[in-house]
Amino acid sequence: MQEPMINIPKLTRNEQKVLKSIIDQAKIPDLEIAKKMGLSQQGIFKIRHKLEDVGIIKGYMPIIDFKKIGVETLVVLGIKLTSYIWEKYSEEQMSERILKIPQVITAYRIPESNISHLLVMGFKNIDDKDKYLMKLQSKYSKEIEVVHVYPFSVDRIIKSNPIGLLDSIINQKVSSSNEFFIDK
Repeated sequence: MQEPMINIPKLTRNEQKVLKSIIDQAKIPDLEIAKKMGLSQQGIFKIRHKLEDVGIIKGYMPIIDFKKIGVETLVVLGIKLTSYIWEKYSEEQMSERILKIPQVITAYRIPESNISHLLVMGFKNIDDKDKYLMKLQSKYSKEIEVVHVYPFSVDRIIKSNPIGLLDSIINQKVSSSNEFFIDK
């Protein structure tokens, strides 16, 4: 049985342009967008609020320079919650608990057998990451199995911006498999 298609709202060209401006610079004033597009500030205000009302824009987040706030190490962590946890807590309760972990930047629920969650976490340095993981492995070994650990320096972040993906969705561009970064 085929899953129903997600109902993606049709956006006008102006709505697409406003959305791109907001993604590119979240704090951009409506007046600045209006000047660029040759529209009224009230028109941009209405478009912004429509995008928020239909749920395309759920909020605004700053882009943080991790290094400037003392975070030098990121970790992609694949964990598997044990049956002990699943018997004790619901899916929703586990999600709420993960949301409260201060080191977690992004968390994903992965419906696979070898991992249950993928977490992107931030630490001051490698030593803090090591201490955290050793505590996790020793204190919570009954509840959590650490399956994958991929640490890296914040200096190694190449891209953290969905603007290209948004552009391909809005413009309905289909990416072919040969569009990577290597010319063939």
